Amino acid sequence: MEAPLLQAPPAITVTNAPSRYDLQYWWQVRQSDPDTALGFADDAPQSFEELLDRIDSGEYLFYLAHCADEVVGGLWMHDIIRDPDGTPRVGWIGAYVLSGHRGRHTTHVMWTLTHNTFVELGVRSIYWASHHKNTPSHTVAERHIGLYRVGIYRGFTLFGGEPTDCVIYATYEKDIESAWEWAKQRAEQQLV
Repeated sequence: MEAPLLQAPPAITVTNAPSRYDLQYWWQVRQSDPDTALGFADDAPQSFEELLDRIDSGEYLFYLAHCADEVVGGLWMHDIIRDPDGTPRVGWIGAYVLSGHRGRHTTHVMWTLTHNTFVELGVRSIYWASHHKNTPSHTVAERHIGLYRVGIYRGFTLFGGEPTDCVIYATYEKDIESAWEWAKQRAEQQLV
């Protein structure tokens, strides 16, 4: 008897033009996930319409990930600093992977695909901030994506109305020192 053929898992793809249905599905799953209490600060969109506004205005460079026809996650750049010609130069990353796809290197694949796109767009520095108690996010940032841990920024942003410490990460080693400058600028803008 012959051994059964093994099939490779379907590849993850990302799109910056997801269907409204898929984007709304991702949003509803994210909003109903209790883990998001440590995942998203108070300045994150509070409604689907607000998310759409941020994507449509270019405030977010948003990519929805699929595996076959199934939505598996989203990754986006926010708090973008642009050159005078509109080219994105610096930004911060947000991500949310549906619980059934965590631990499968989904975030790593999403990051690889979107990072290449960000570089092609002209982005030179990319940062990540994570609630100091969100250890799964720290693991993903450090082990799966390979970001450089810069340190803990005290009172970086608001979670539940309270100033909260966040771990700051830099994508490139060359940006470790400048990470504090960008974190300070972002923190000051958020806490106004």
